[in-house]
Amino acid sequence: MLKITLELLPKGSEANKRHLGTIEIANTGGTLTRGNYRVRLSKRGKPNQIWKEGEIISFPRKRRGAYDLLYRALAAVVGDRNEEAR
Repeated sequence: MLKITLELLPKGSEANKRHLGTIEIANTGGTLTRGNYRVRLSKRGKPNQIWKEGEIISFPRKRRGAYDLLYRALAAVVGDRNEEAR
């Protein structure tokens, strides 16, 4: 499983850090070359409460790395939220 925790560190202070969100990406099967994953996101201040979840099917795990998996996880769960900025 990959677990990505987003934290805000005001002025770089670990003592004052605040949780902004958590992303969990868990392998649920597939083949040696293509993987399936469950994705779970949490919201600010609630790291153990699932906000949204989804899945990635047939990810090319031998050709793509962790950042591509993270990108696809976000796209699968929250989609393109920047349409209004265009």
